[in-house]
Amino acid sequence: MRFLFGDIIVDPNKVKITKNAQPLECEPRVFELLVYFCHNPQKAISRDELVTHVWSGRIVSHAAVNRAIGELRKLIEDKPSSPQWLITVSKVGYRLTIVPNVLASDELEKSVQKHAMPAKIAFKPILNPAWAVTSKWFGLLTALVILLFYILQGTYSSKAMGEVSVSARQPITFSTGNAFNPYYHAETKRLVFLYRANTNAYAQIYMQEGNGPAHAVLNDDYYYTDVLYGADGFIYASRLDDLQQRQCEIVKINPLSKRVSPIVDCGKGVITQLVFDQQRRRLIYRSRPSISEPYAIHSYQLDTGRKQQLSHPEQVGNNTGDYTFAISPNSQKLAIIEYHSADIDKIKILDLNNNRIIASAPLINNVHGLLWHLQYNILASNGNGLFSFDVNQQTVSTIEHSDQFGRLTLGEHNNRIITERSQSTVNVFSFSTDPLIIKPLTASRGLSLGPVLGSSSDILAFKSNRTGEKKIFIQPKGRAAFIAEFDGTIEYISAMAWSADDEKLVASINDVLYLYSLNTKNWQRIAKDYTRVHHVTFVGESILFSAEIDEQWNIWQLSVDNEQAQQVTTRGGYSIQGNDSKLYFTKFNYDGLYQLDLSTKTESIVIKDFPIIGWRHWQLRNDKIFYLFGNNYQELNLNTEVESIVHKFAGRKPNSCHTAYQEDFFVCEQVEFSTSNIWKFQLSQK
Repeated sequence: MRFLFGDIIVDPNKVKITKNAQPLECEPRVFELLVYFCHNPQKAISRDELVTHVWSGRIVSHAAVNRAIGELRKLIEDKPSSPQWLITVSKVGYRLTIVPNVLASDELEKSVQKHAMPAKIAFKPILNPAWAVTSKWFGLLTALVILLFYILQGTYSSKAMGEVSVSARQPITFSTGNAFNPYYHAETKRLVFLYRANTNAYAQIYMQEGNGPAHAVLNDDYYYTDVLYGADGFIYASRLDDLQQRQCEIVKINPLSKRVSPIVDCGKGVITQLVFDQQRRRLIYRSRPSISEPYAIHSYQLDTGRKQQLSHPEQVGNNTGDYTFAISPNSQKLAIIEYHSADIDKIKILDLNNNRIIASAPLINNVHGLLWHLQYNILASNGNGLFSFDVNQQTVSTIEHSDQFGRLTLGEHNNRIITERSQSTVNVFSFSTDPLIIKPLTASRGLSLGPVLGSSSDILAFKSNRTGEKKIFIQPKGRAAFIAEFDGTIEYISAMAWSADDEKLVASINDVLYLYSLNTKNWQRIAKDYTRVHHVTFVGESILFSAEIDEQWNIWQLSVDNEQAQQVTTRGGYSIQGNDSKLYFTKFNYDGLYQLDLSTKTESIVIKDFPIIGWRHWQLRNDKIFYLFGNNYQELNLNTEVESIVHKFAGRKPNSCHTAYQEDFFVCEQVEFSTSNIWKFQLSQK
């Protein structure tokens, strides 16, 4: 059995490690350590477990284990101080981040040949010295001409886009539902895309051939998340089994027989994009071992079934990782967008011949469309517009400021681009409990999300883009809403909560804590030492928030008076609610809703099957837990331990709800209108 990851091959039988086809020397214990990690990949392994299995239970200190880990990192890591293969798991031990490929002998030989440096070949001189000198100068001149040609070609290609504008927009689909995630196959003139008839329907695969009408390829009970038409004539798609378990798989579909063949699992809670690497006949997709780890880019070879991890995002903090990507026209490189919470998301260029990053630069945030357009030009879109990235110069330029660009795919030729354009209206509605009366609390054509009601009144706070930018709105009962003006750009708002007297609103904005005063109408930054903050709430006169420190999320308590913060949980904590005697919280990487008794410091579980993805979907109010589960808004009485259904939604459940302080009504965000269609547009030189 031999293991391969990156350019490293581990041969336990021969007690041999090679990197870039070069043998590496190490201590026997360090070698055994690497072999143990290869047998137990992507598992957090404690130092005690390593002592038991690698040191055979001998009495050794943790310092000795740490030293061996350090030697192993020096051996296999390009940057041992910033490891990508062997990372530290806080308060646990260490973890190998990749599942190595297990190679047979012939596969190993091919891998060695692929990574080996070309051998030097000695030629016997057969020419006379004069001709040899002439040939030498001729060869140099030829090399210079070729070099000049490539320089000029590179310069031309890098500027081939020039200054361009968008023109000649035209819709391709005309549905009243949602048509999205287009992929166009130019050779067969076939367009495949996803379609959802309404907000309660599951997305299905549709295909349009030439100028003919679009038709459904399948009609099943799966929720499809991406689709492409392969060069081999099959349709490839990613899908979820349902929107609760959210198990992802990639399938192959015969468009004639409608036969569906599962190919590979892509993880739980993963909504993945697909790219077809025609040269290597493989699918490229994103995946992650668990919801608490960053996404990495993987490939699946269709003929052999070989899986390979192509990218290795930073393992620091709450990093979403590599979240979208595009392949170059010649299938030699992959452009990857990596999320950065405290900075602009960056674009990385991966050489698919050796899986090495050859370039990296800041791009734009929240990329949802990426297309490798020309050899040296990449198009990217987000909610702010369409942009161009020059690969050679590593510069970003704006093509058009607009919110009408979604996913991007190439049309009939290089200057014809296909995208999706969408319109949605989401408003906040109140649901009275007895009798049931539903009425809108907001009325706008934008998105009004994340409603939070007051602690002692029916004042409402919510986030909305109705002005064209993300803003926080405050709406006192019976009065018009006003903007809580924020000095700066709001990228995202993770959570909000009212103080006990409803005079202050605390919010996590761009991963930083801010406190808003209704009296002064100003925001004040608090907990300045913490820059990775997600959830936040008031408990009495204190503020509780979750922060990521040393790669682990825990709960912290902040005194509003002196801004002193102290750690509350040590075994994990993410979303948080509480009272004077008990705290209730979720964890970043475990299912369940937990309780911490403040007097005894005893931790217990309250709702065992509470899902990780439900961290935004619950609330503590008057010794009751209100939470969304399936299509129900449920209540758990903490005193009697009796569960009951407050409301059952007929369609798909809302993303968030919040119960009023007197429990006489609750509010939820509801999609009123949503439509998207596939469009094509022309890129023209200015």
